Amino acid sequence: MAAIFDPLAHAAIRTALARESYREDALRLVEPNLGGARWLVSTQNGLFALSETRAHLVAHGWFFGLMRRGNRVILFENCARRDRHRPMGRLVAVDVVDGALRNPVVLAKGLDAGCHQIAFIEEMLCVLDTANQCVLRFTECGKPLDVQRPFPAAQAEDGEADYLHINAIAALADGVAVLAHNGKRRPAMASELIILDRKWQETARTLLPDPGCHDIVPVEDGSLWHCASMSGAIICSDARRVPVAPERMTRGLLFDRDLILVGASVFGDRSVRDVLPGSVIMLGRDFRRIGEVPVGGPPATIIAL
Repeated sequence: MAAIFDPLAHAAIRTALARESYREDALRLVEPNLGGARWLVSTQNGLFALSETRAHLVAHGWFFGLMRRGNRVILFENCARRDRHRPMGRLVAVDVVDGALRNPVVLAKGLDAGCHQIAFIEEMLCVLDTANQCVLRFTECGKPLDVQRPFPAAQAEDGEADYLHINAIAALADGVAVLAHNGKRRPAMASELIILDRKWQETARTLLPDPGCHDIVPVEDGSLWHCASMSGAIICSDARRVPVAPERMTRGLLFDRDLILVGASVFGDRSVRDVLPGSVIMLGRDFRRIGEVPVGGPPATIIAL
């Protein structure tokens, strides 16, 4: 007799385990050995180690922001899952030692569960607090420093015109770039690339050709690349557009030394999005498709090891 899958019960179990890990300050490592992987991929259904041919789960959790700092990997994890009104977001660090993840530690907790990307800017760990339209700054060890508020406060639930849904952040040579998704505004509008100076004051704003964009990736030639998520493409600040995954959502972008990696996932209702299938598509630096590797969740961020 075939087993009956109850998605509501499955979601309840996943939520309970996530909240227990939050209370216990535990990172739920599955397979700490990276097994020759070249990249890590954060998803709503776990952290995955990725090579050119396969991916394997290394930690359970709902992860967004992901970066490497020396021999340490830092992640933002949402332990509240769908209930973003519970302040159960946290920063977690884990060391890369002899090809394995070791010594996990919680750097900070009590953050809004809806935070997105993270970045080091001026030697400070910056967390993009999407729902509250601000940037939380910490020391590398997780000590809170301050909160930068370059945008007016807005209620995400109300679809206010001022709610930008900021979801990506990147350091530039003389400032900071932030991506405004804009898809939750009423009326919705195309995404915007917003440039701030190092005092977190806005200096420029450029309308992108697509709504619902993700990611800001500076490339060696000075251009900036983004995922045009709703059209399954990647786009450049110089107007180049590369179709990658028609009829799928692109999110998670990395320009590595010899490859371009693009996350892709199936469109679906937000309530089940964490369990939808995902993959990482690999392109040559000439944008020709080389391959695709399935991962067990929709990609959010991709980094090189």
